[in-house]
Amino acid sequence: MFCKNCFKKISNRSHFCKYCGAPVKQKKLVKEEAVKEEPPMQGPPPAPTPQEKEYDFKLRSEREKEFPIPTKYLKIGFAVVLVIVVVVVLLQSSVFQDPDSIKYNDYIGVWQERGTDDIESSGGVRLEITDVNGGTMRISLSFYDGGAAYNSIVVKDIGATIKDGEAYYTFSNDGAGNSGNGVLTFKGRDIEWKSIINEAETRHYEVVKVKNSITDEETLATEESTQATEETTKQANEDYIIPNSSEELLTEEDLQGLTSEELRIARNEIMARHGRIFNDSQLAAYFEGKDWYEGTVDPQTFDQGGYLSDIEIKNVELIKSKE
Repeated sequence: MFCKNCFKKISNRSHFCKYCGAPVKQKKLVKEEAVKEEPPMQGPPPAPTPQEKEYDFKLRSEREKEFPIPTKYLKIGFAVVLVIVVVVVLLQSSVFQDPDSIKYNDYIGVWQERGTDDIESSGGVRLEITDVNGGTMRISLSFYDGGAAYNSIVVKDIGATIKDGEAYYTFSNDGAGNSGNGVLTFKGRDIEWKSIINEAETRHYEVVKVKNSITDEETLATEESTQATEETTKQANEDYIIPNSSEELLTEEDLQGLTSEELRIARNEIMARHGRIFNDSQLAAYFEGKDWYEGTVDPQTFDQGGYLSDIEIKNVELIKSKE
């Protein structure tokens, strides 16, 4: 810069000229004074500066402090825990149940269909497991149709074979011509029961325990009922030459030891069960003496067919061939 008094070059920072001693005004001060001396601008007041909108957000570092474990790892951990719970439940269920670990003695007691109380009148099934000894199990079965007639099939003291978590049983005659077989599958606190009676369709039942044991009173009542049933069955069987000739296919062994007259009566008693009237005086007198016989169908109508089942027709032919 130059001194305005002597016009010699001096330093920009000098406040006095070193040559003539004249004071030197700084440019900055001049500018500031010029700014101060400027008159205010005329016109509308400037618009207020808008305030910036505040957002509620947190930095990643702050979020990591609150949740130190990433979300994806939390999801993975939850999935692992869920898988473990499912595996534990399956291991405790019958899906992975070890047959050798089953305590069959714990199943001794009375079992019925779920939600069924009075099965004798309402219908249902009952299973009684009375004893377990090694690889065998003693059971009793009851099947009730329900209704006014209270039709039932009761089979007592059957031997069942235990194998791989299941008990297999079969019976050939309950005293009334009924036969059947089935399987008991032990699954936790329940038993799945597959049953076939008289070669009919397979029935599946799920039974639950209703009593741990049979009381003495129930045992006595059951024994009395069984004895009465056996006596009735025995008396009914004595009224027939061949009691099961209308329900089971006979073999030549079933006919051994019978006389010609007995074979003749046995063949006709199959038809007498359906009410056939007999013109033969001896046959008529024989069947009229039976409480179960009611002659309602004349011979001509009966012989036209439609009264006998396929089993009965085959048994009639077999007996006739041996008379």
